[in-house]
Amino acid sequence: MPTERCPISIICVFNDAPVREQCLDRSIERHRAEVDDLDYVLVDNRDGTFASAGAGFNVGAAQARHDYLVFVHQDVVLHSLSALERAAAFLQADQSIGLLGAIGMEPGGQLVGRVRDRVVLIGRRTDRPADVDAIDEVLFIVSRRILDREPLSEAPGFAWHAYAVEYGLRLRQDGLRVCAVDVPLTHNSLAINTERLDAAHVALARTYPGALPVRTPTRIVTRWTRDPRRGGLIGRHGWRWRWLRESVAAHIGRYAVKGARCVLGDIRWDIDELLAAGASPLLIVNLDRDGTFVDHRADPLVLNRLGHELDVTSGGLDHVLESIRTAPAGSSVLVSGLQARDLRAIAPHLTEGRPLLGFRKEIGYWLLVGPSVDRVSARLRSKRSTPLGMRGQSA
Repeated sequence: MPTERCPISIICVFNDAPVREQCLDRSIERHRAEVDDLDYVLVDNRDGTFASAGAGFNVGAAQARHDYLVFVHQDVVLHSLSALERAAAFLQADQSIGLLGAIGMEPGGQLVGRVRDRVVLIGRRTDRPADVDAIDEVLFIVSRRILDREPLSEAPGFAWHAYAVEYGLRLRQDGLRVCAVDVPLTHNSLAINTERLDAAHVALARTYPGALPVRTPTRIVTRWTRDPRRGGLIGRHGWRWRWLRESVAAHIGRYAVKGARCVLGDIRWDIDELLAAGASPLLIVNLDRDGTFVDHRADPLVLNRLGHELDVTSGGLDHVLESIRTAPAGSSVLVSGLQARDLRAIAPHLTEGRPLLGFRKEIGYWLLVGPSVDRVSARLRSKRSTPLGMRGQSA
């Protein structure tokens, strides 16, 4: 990150004030002293005034005081405002960069930019702007100079999905770069809002055929992209190939943690199922192998999810082991971001009960230890989540 900093305007279009207050507002107030002149612009869309995110953000940008505009979701917890000002300084120093996001997808399929997505750390660290195919809408920065010339799209096809992807493709046509850089944040999304996401990808394919293929944070868009809800053999049975591949990984993990119950699933989507099954109180520990994701706090971050409070922290393997060892009686610990070698290191320290081991290719292994395992494993068991050859494992 550069030492120079640029004043920023943070713009949020919101439709749920309590969520915004618990996440974005609270984190801004916590770190407000880091910056001299923060401009925070709120655009109220609780009554549906704006038919698209772009429309609301464009109105917010017109009200903003500073030349570097940060567009962010209402359910984001920021861990550093000074990091945002340093990221904006990259745009000032290198005007070939048109769009800068907190996380993006490289052409080779690697997520770039280190953030916490719900309860998992994702993305490769980069302290300087890295060129990407597309960035995620969770947080991105644009200069007023660029936005005045090219406002965000208000087209229905990009109303609430892929509008930052579309914007990046449009700016790239003008010879500008689309980049990602580390901006420490936690995206405490409370829903999996994928309605019209596939339609947005189809709209991208139709609008920018010359830019294809392009990797978005969720899929590859090609000239053959279509809505998978239209069915077809792959649409109906494509999950089976993932199931077979991930079953192999589950067996490797189970060998490392002998006696573990195993499920296939993404804990980012399943965390609320864990809570509903009674996994509370729950401590979330993100394995941060190189210590580059910094919460800027000694105490755990507290996230509110559907009435449950989660303590969330990150650290190296020693921190993971200490968290498991010192967990209060009656509480459970969920560790994410694990590889097979980490499981082998953790296994000797699991002295009580059978843990629950999960796997999803995009995030690696996750491990739940504590008294809630029995309830949770029963709740998560299904045909697709049960690895090949482990149907009788829950006994």
